[in-house]
Amino acid sequence: MIEDKESFWKKKGFYLSVCTAMVCLLAVGTVYYKMNYGKKDNGGNLFAETQTEDSNKAASNKNGDEVAGKTEKTTKTADISDQKSKTNEKTEDKKDIKDITDKKIDLAENNKANKKSNDVKDDKSKSEDKNDAVTVMSGVNGKHTFNEEKGLIWPVNGDVILKYSMNNTVYFKTLAQYKCNPAIAIAAKKGTAVKSAADGTVIKVGKNEEIGNYVTVDIGSNYTVTYGQLKDITVNNGKEVKEGELLGKIAEPTKYYTEEGSNLYLQVMENGKTVDPLLVLR
Repeated sequence: MIEDKESFWKKKGFYLSVCTAMVCLLAVGTVYYKMNYGKKDNGGNLFAETQTEDSNKAASNKNGDEVAGKTEKTTKTADISDQKSKTNEKTEDKKDIKDITDKKIDLAENNKANKKSNDVKDDKSKSEDKNDAVTVMSGVNGKHTFNEEKGLIWPVNGDVILKYSMNNTVYFKTLAQYKCNPAIAIAAKKGTAVKSAADGTVIKVGKNEEIGNYVTVDIGSNYTVTYGQLKDITVNNGKEVKEGELLGKIAEPTKYYTEEGSNLYLQVMENGKTVDPLLVLR
């Protein structure tokens, strides 16, 4: 009987323990549910934390988007500024290139103008040289023949005050210096008549700063004779003259011969080269 009672209480205690454990588990589950999924606190702490985390992420994403937008806008602004700067730089570069090109064009035009001017001067110089070259050409008309054995007559009577000298220098009083002399100077009074030294054709009547008014006569056989320091010239270009014919008169000496006094400048050329007049004068 006693054993049956003990067995009954043991079984009853076991069931009570099981019930108690189940009640505890249910209580724990209820508490857990209320804390995390209850309606009163909008799902509990876990849901709140999740919502807060999501809100923070959304805010963070929004802020990030705003920052990214601002950064992108700033970048675009910077790119636009850079493009404007590059455009300005290109414009300035183009302007500089244009300025350089314009300067080069101006320089080229100036050089071209200077060259043209120099060419004109050269042409003028060549023309003058050509005119002067007429004085050294001889025998072109074939009308006259110079007899070297017979020689030239003296255009004026007088002493030779300056000798011909192309190998050595001669002293010029007026210039106070020694220099070569391609002609001779024959002393003569002002107004003395100057005669043609041989038959020939007048090929040049001109004026020179050094020898004053002058006449050049082609006497044939590649010879020419130039008479300088003249006035009252009586012949013109192309005129045929005879030996002894009046060409002009002795003038006042030019500033190159004031110390030497009035004189006749006499130059003889053969084939364009000067020769000593004393070698062909009689």
